[in-house]
Amino acid sequence: MSQLAKRNSVSLRREWRLFDRDRANPEAFLKLCERMVQVGEFLLAHDVARAGLKLHPNHKSLAQRAAHALCKAGSPLTATLILEELVSSGVNDVETQSLLASAYKDLCENTNNSSKKQEYADLAIARYEQAYLGKKSMDPNGGDADNLYYPCINIAFMNFVCMNYEKAREYAATAGKMCLKILEKDEDNYWVRATQAEAFLLLGNIDEALDAYALAVDLTDAKPSYIASTRKQALQISSLYEDENIRQKITQAFPTLGIIACSGHLIDTPGKSRRFPQEAEQIVRAKIEEKLDFLGATCGYSSAACGTDIIFLEAMAERGGETHVFLPFAKDEFIQTSVARGGGDWVARFEKVLDDATSVHYVTNEGYYGDDGLFSFCNDVMLGFAAMRSRGLDEVPDLLLFWDGKKGQEGGTSEVANSWKDTFQEPQIINSNDVLALLDQIDEPPIPKGDTKPIFVKSFGDTVTALRSVKTMLFADVESFTRVNEELTAQFVEVFHGGVANMIKELNCKPEFVNSWGDSFFAVFDDLNDALKLAMNMRDFFGNGNWPELSGSGNLDVRISMHAGPVYEEFDPLLKKRNFFGRHVNQAARIEPIVLPGSVFVSETVAALVSYRYGEFDFEYAGNLELAKDFGAYPVYILQRKGY
Repeated sequence: MSQLAKRNSVSLRREWRLFDRDRANPEAFLKLCERMVQVGEFLLAHDVARAGLKLHPNHKSLAQRAAHALCKAGSPLTATLILEELVSSGVNDVETQSLLASAYKDLCENTNNSSKKQEYADLAIARYEQAYLGKKSMDPNGGDADNLYYPCINIAFMNFVCMNYEKAREYAATAGKMCLKILEKDEDNYWVRATQAEAFLLLGNIDEALDAYALAVDLTDAKPSYIASTRKQALQISSLYEDENIRQKITQAFPTLGIIACSGHLIDTPGKSRRFPQEAEQIVRAKIEEKLDFLGATCGYSSAACGTDIIFLEAMAERGGETHVFLPFAKDEFIQTSVARGGGDWVARFEKVLDDATSVHYVTNEGYYGDDGLFSFCNDVMLGFAAMRSRGLDEVPDLLLFWDGKKGQEGGTSEVANSWKDTFQEPQIINSNDVLALLDQIDEPPIPKGDTKPIFVKSFGDTVTALRSVKTMLFADVESFTRVNEELTAQFVEVFHGGVANMIKELNCKPEFVNSWGDSFFAVFDDLNDALKLAMNMRDFFGNGNWPELSGSGNLDVRISMHAGPVYEEFDPLLKKRNFFGRHVNQAARIEPIVLPGSVFVSETVAALVSYRYGEFDFEYAGNLELAKDFGAYPVYILQRKGY
């Protein structure tokens, strides 16, 4: 992909903000959606398709694209609901059947339940066969191989992973012949070339497969998401061969998107230890650019403090890559605490990297108030977003640090390094001591432009006791409570309140605060893991229970919502104890009314933290949804346990 093409991809979010949604035709929605899929912006692509469906509710292609984007984002269960509804309405073309089969295939891969795994595998094969054999029966001469090769190769793939090797080879050989026929007319078709490579791999022709994959990834229409999808399936196949060298060779045949998170020292301020003097900037910039080249970086995640962060964001923009910026609190206060202190032109450069950013995220739009915990929370959210993006592209992200290796303050680089190593591989480190040694060898160190004298800025919160702390808020409401007979109220309280109380006893740490009113429940947690466990246990306990006397269905499905963020803790004169308040409490509460009964909906912040640190849980994208009471539209996810 050319540098220009990469840079153009950054403007897609801006283009969507300016998109005339009320007057656009379906083709305009589809075109923008497809461009987003190509660069790996799957969740945004889903939102575009869904917005198009609101105006054009029965449009087949928009429904297909919405489901396709969800599958690519790692939400196949939600995708099946869209596609099954489409099939039940009478849409049985090759693409719809194949997309539904692909969703079942992903469910088969991700479930930990052996019987479910086989069930999903059978469903996938059946749908692929229906797409392939149904179309083939209409054209026995195979004249329409242009779209039959896709279900054909996937029948081969599913049989291969199910160890039906003879049938897998039969379909792989057929798919290979179809591809060869198409390539005689169009040798630059990425998907046909990649399918030919997969056919070779399934047949055990490894060298031919490697050659075909190399040709495919070098084509001009080899988009990042295309390559990611191809690589994922190729690695699944190669991992089933006894020869481990096959997987290694296949791994090396593919480039990755190059998802990089970055953190590091700020420019030195008076009275602090010497870690990043102004005159070291050019050396640090050169080393960051060298690392980005080595890692093949095209997608960057960082905060935007003076020093490492801004240099990284500038270098990523110069490469034509995406930049996703994360700020821990209000912009003006962040400038005062973390940017202006560098003196010179750091503030202007900060404004420029924000203007050029693909996206800018705020942990909270409120002020700093001396709450250093916001820096730690911002780092975790930023790393979580990098992990979420990598999940959609089936690759492992990298972390780049400019660091002296020493333990620092809360929210600093050492904290990021240790957190990352607990989840992923060792970070890529540029040692600041090595940079200082190089700087000391230069007779006349390079002088940056402008006034380089650092500015000492007294933090907004230096004399203010932190009023807030980061918590996780959980709201729950029983969906069928209004249908419970009045005389059974005491029994309902015993079931609902008693059941929740028993589940809380099983947690490692009790909630910081609990309140209830009728069929509703509110809890505040210091530990996200305990909140996640309680949410899933409540969902299963009430949804899978059997209380026919309380509910006609025998179930008491609950709606549960969760959000995490900085909240205020104050003494509540009514309850006579500490209570929690603030916008982030409100956001958790506003999610709850839109939750599907029997489900747990979480904010994007919680989803990012789950993606980064809580491997026993998973999530599916529900969409950019309007929250209750005109709170606004926010990305919302459906929480579940890992393995469906």
